[in-house]
Amino acid sequence: MNFAIADSIPVVDAGHQLLYPWAGGINFPKFSEIDLNADGLIDLFAFDMSNNRVLTFVNTGTGGIDSYRYAPEYADQFPEMRGWAILYDYNCDGKPDLFSVPVNNNGIMQYRNDSQSGQLIFTLVENQIKADYGGGSFSNILASGFLMPNFDDVDGDGDMDILGQQFFCVGSFAYYKNLSMEQFGVCDSINKYALETYAWGRFALRSGLYSNVAVGTYNSSCTMDQNVPPELYEPTIARRDDTYAQGYTIDIDGDGDKDLLVGDSQATNSLLIINGGTNQLAQMVSEDTLFPSYNTPAVMTSFTTHAYADADHDGKKDLLVGNREFENKHGVLFYRNNGTNSIPIFDVHQNDFLQHEMIDFGEGAAPVFFDADADGLQDLIIGYKSLSIGGGNVESGLAYYHNNGTPTSPAFEFVTRDYAGVVAFSLAPPLIPAFGDLDGDLDVDLLIGSDDGKLYYFNNTAGPGQVAVFVYTAAAYMGIDVGNTAAPQLTDITRDGKLDLLIGEKSGFINFYENIGTSATPFFSNLPTNDTLGGIVVQTTGFPDGYSVPYLFDDDGTFRLIVSSMQGKVFLYSNIDGNLNGSFTLEDTLLSKVQGNKYSFHMTVSGGYLNNDPYLDLVYGLYGGGAQIFLQIDPTSAINETEVHKELVIYPVPASQEVILQWKDQFRHVNIPFTIKDMLGRIISSRIFSGREAIINVSEFPAGIYFICPEQGSPFTTAKFIVLH
Repeated sequence: MNFAIADSIPVVDAGHQLLYPWAGGINFPKFSEIDLNADGLIDLFAFDMSNNRVLTFVNTGTGGIDSYRYAPEYADQFPEMRGWAILYDYNCDGKPDLFSVPVNNNGIMQYRNDSQSGQLIFTLVENQIKADYGGGSFSNILASGFLMPNFDDVDGDGDMDILGQQFFCVGSFAYYKNLSMEQFGVCDSINKYALETYAWGRFALRSGLYSNVAVGTYNSSCTMDQNVPPELYEPTIARRDDTYAQGYTIDIDGDGDKDLLVGDSQATNSLLIINGGTNQLAQMVSEDTLFPSYNTPAVMTSFTTHAYADADHDGKKDLLVGNREFENKHGVLFYRNNGTNSIPIFDVHQNDFLQHEMIDFGEGAAPVFFDADADGLQDLIIGYKSLSIGGGNVESGLAYYHNNGTPTSPAFEFVTRDYAGVVAFSLAPPLIPAFGDLDGDLDVDLLIGSDDGKLYYFNNTAGPGQVAVFVYTAAAYMGIDVGNTAAPQLTDITRDGKLDLLIGEKSGFINFYENIGTSATPFFSNLPTNDTLGGIVVQTTGFPDGYSVPYLFDDDGTFRLIVSSMQGKVFLYSNIDGNLNGSFTLEDTLLSKVQGNKYSFHMTVSGGYLNNDPYLDLVYGLYGGGAQIFLQIDPTSAINETEVHKELVIYPVPASQEVILQWKDQFRHVNIPFTIKDMLGRIISSRIFSGREAIINVSEFPAGIYFICPEQGSPFTTAKFIVLH
């Protein structure tokens, strides 16, 4: 199974067609500059620290215009990374190198940029950058997934120094001086760092309080700077969480030395601390606690990140401020530089940089396809975890995108963020929807899995072939409880014509609940038939959680199961039919076959048929609040007015009154038993076809996608047709 990202499927929101709707959302970005395609223009690299995901955007603008193309093909050329990732040219060859956190989540690993001819190549140079902590004692430079260092030529001598929050002197920034220029006269030497001081700038951050109060007595023993008497270390007025503060150096006042921007896990705004000393001996003397106070302050939810980058391609570096939390489309501030690179003057340009052109519902998106208006086209329903609604408040619910395209060319338009009125019920997020006929009335009902491990039932009262109308009917449906983060799918895995339940969960297992009732009156025991279906457990190495999300589908008469996971991988299993108590076979890791999402954290998966071919398409939900659609590729397919299979031709496609099946000559006298099923696996009819041609009256079928399914063991494959009225 091969897939390609469907980033050309149009999406309209409030009358505006989004430029890159399928980029997947952004939560906690750290931006860096890089020329991705070797065209001489500066592009943007963003590492979303909330879900360990790389996003790459190619510069398509001109002077003063911030225009980009989402380019996932370049994201795949970066190595897998966790925690944080920053680009900085340490060896002065004009190509930014890559720094991130090692697998053990402690320290700094270093990749050299060896890219050539438009191909990105990053070569691992050091798995741990070390420094001399005094007396020739070399140890790893302290950093972690929570403590992101700053890379810059802090002392102005031409090589890359490192500043980082650390554990020994809480509230201060350690300064690791690069001795490459001093010792060798070049800037590219590795592991030539020496700890100069635990308190660069001679200040400390006050913990916990949110008022402007003096730090108090400074712990001068943390300086490790023998050239400066302790009495010269004066406190500043700074209140920040001193454990997880992140610093970013920039010469904001044009005096030739580095000042410091600070964000942290508790405060909601950027702090600017001014250096009144020199490059060689920094001394912080004043601050702007609501930077930039001369303009609109960078006030976010928490933990602001900073980047100095030419976002509008006018030759002057602008300021990009990211946010740790789920500010949906208002989480990246873009301050245009109306001054110079030497003395920048920042004027807020927008608070939704890049985000305003993508689907972004804050945090924890879980999309599924569902024909909400019964027009035969697959719409998009997105469950979301945490959508900011202002004032520090968030909501969880379902968003609805209507498919107003055609059977061959889907196109989506945003309708509402509160589909089915789910927000009012305050269900425990994340919310993961599933659809199926749970009362046998031939319309499709709604189940929502929640963080409490339970399911919530919304009955569709509209009737078959009508626009869905959901009524909240039951909490804790059938007493089912998988413990934490229920991810349901309604599907007939037993092939008995009744919808069963598959439920993923936080621990990474798949729970199977067999329907022991009827199709009209389903009944599920509150205990699973099998709580380790297929022997599947998806977990992240070193972590107990897996957050499995199942999607079972029929592939030419054979079941296959796709499972997404917390670790950002999507697995494909086979050997399912007749083996519900055995171990399924891991067939593939699907994310190795798609672009732009190889290492994303905490994903969901579902599927459907979008473009009138017989091949399953997938929709992924990303922790960054967005979605991505991947179309399955088959180079031999050529589906237009007819749908061609190995054994038959189906026409017209789509149909409104009748569907005609024409069997190939070799099957014209064979009696062929088939069932006709809808998208949810419900049996619509059963019959035996014989002769060369068969006609199916579909005038009473609700609009939608249907499958002609042969009996198990039959040599024939499953075929698909579409009904539109």
